[in-house]
This record gives sequence, C-alpha cells and structure tokens, in this order.
Amino acid sequence: MAREIDTKGYVKLYRKAMKDPIFKDSKAWHLFTYCLFNATFDSKRGEVGSFVTTMDQIKDDLGWKTRMTVDKFMKILKEGSYINYKTSNKDTTIYVPNYSKYQD
Repeated sequence: MAREIDTKGYVKLYRKAMKDPIFKDSKAWHLFTYCLFNATFDSKRGEVGSFVTTMDQIKDDLGWKTRMTVDKFMKILKEGSYINYKTSNKDTTIYVPNYSKYQD
C-alpha cells in the first residue's frame, strides 16, 4: 500500500547550510532533508516539526540497502541535535527540534 505524501508547498534551505558539518556527509544530509520534507508544518496535522514513520520506510524512501545504515545516520543526527526520535515496536516518531527556526 502506497502512502500519501503531501507535495504541496516548499521547504526553506538556507545557503549557509552548506557550512554545516552534515552537508559534507551525503547520507546525513540526505536523511536530514528527508526529515525536513516529511515533518508536519501545520499544528492542525500534529506537532510541528514531527512525523511518524518506520525505519524500513525510511530505508526504502532513501533507496538505502540496509536498516543498519538508517540506524547509523539517525544516531549521528541525534548526537548532533539535528533530530530527536523515539522508536517503538511499531513505528518511529521523529522530531526536528529547530524546525520552526529553519522554516519560519
């Protein structure tokens, strides 16, 4: 079953992001922008800056071969305070702490 993706609107990416350390790590940058694209932008749809998914869905969406790759780069982004996440047996909730700062 295909999931519905909201493709309306846009996400701001600032040129100064090129100076950020994760920009030089293509997989970390790929995952971070994926999180920005998927995060809720309207409080009527949930907590702004967050979304619910699965590690397997991320792997498939990004075209990565293993879930271990997803785990590795999720940890890198969490350690750098780019994202927070909580994983249960069923799904993973991802939160971008500075989403409003990035997108306002």
